[in-house]
Amino acid sequence: MTNKDSNKEGFSTEDEKKFASNSLRQYGVYSGIVFQMLATMGLSFWGGKKLNDHFGVENNLLTVGIGFLGMGLAFYNLLKQLKNVQNEDKK
Repeated sequence: MTNKDSNKEGFSTEDEKKFASNSLRQYGVYSGIVFQMLATMGLSFWGGKKLNDHFGVENNLLTVGIGFLGMGLAFYNLLKQLKNVQNEDKK
């Protein structure tokens, strides 16, 4: 590899641009974000239900409260990850 624009792994900047614009890679990144959101929300509602049953609360106050907290954290994480993906695409 005599290309002066290559990095320490031996990939040229052109190869890195092709890898970043690969549609299968982008699909993997976005689907990973979706599954992470679903897991966060699912675990928060499940944990809220378990706490609700443990403390014997008759209404579903803990389930709903912790579930919405998990949804808020999932959306915050979504925005943060989308911002990181957008910044990587600009490079």
